[in-house]
Amino acid sequence: MPTTDRQSTDVLPAPPDPGADDGWALFVDVDGTLLDFSSTPQGVHVDARLHEDLASLRERLHGAVALLSGRSLQQIDQLFDWRDHAAAGLHGAQLRHADGSVRENRGETRIRSLRTLAQSRIADLPGVLLEDKRQALALHYRNAPARRAEVEALAQELLRHAGSGYALQHGNHVVELKPAEFDKGTALAALMESAPFRGRQPWMLGDDLTDEHAFAETNARGGVSVIVGARRPTQANFALPDPAAVRAWVRGVARRII
Repeated sequence: MPTTDRQSTDVLPAPPDPGADDGWALFVDVDGTLLDFSSTPQGVHVDARLHEDLASLRERLHGAVALLSGRSLQQIDQLFDWRDHAAAGLHGAQLRHADGSVRENRGETRIRSLRTLAQSRIADLPGVLLEDKRQALALHYRNAPARRAEVEALAQELLRHAGSGYALQHGNHVVELKPAEFDKGTALAALMESAPFRGRQPWMLGDDLTDEHAFAETNARGGVSVIVGARRPTQANFALPDPAAVRAWVRGVARRII
């Protein structure tokens, strides 16, 4: 991961007002950014008002809005009714352009062979949840934070068995085994090369370590990077305190009232 430059003592300003200009593009993480965390990935709630605000913002930006998530495209689509819109799932291993074309890494065979091993190990780790994403495996310990060291050890074991081509992605109470070739930065870069994103200034909102690659790519393109929450260090240049503030910001921008 690129070197971070905003330290724990830094107080970052709120993002600037994009005004009435539509020459920018919005990239936004889901869990911990648009949505509050839940005890399980299935327990999150998407308010109807957020659906409306995202739709208004897509219209304002002529479709240049993309969700970048560790969730699969299928989960993103179910949560946000996002089937016809740009998105990256599994930290970029799945990528859908605004025209509906999909690029997807196919690494299911190796992950499938590790699923049984992971399931057998977490049976001895009460509170730890295995999320099978077909092309990735996520070990959630939000409900068992004291198990962090054991989860880390299991993740390292899975990585050794997976071999080359895979990497561990750390997040908020989760460690994920995923294809090493892709991340949210590569996803953002790929989308920026296609319509309707091409030629626009990228804005990226995210909260977790998984978003730092996208912050770096955004900064390299002269964009606006916004971290959500108090996590530091970060490469982001602006900050919002929590998902509620993000939803309020999205609503304000969509209605041009910020």
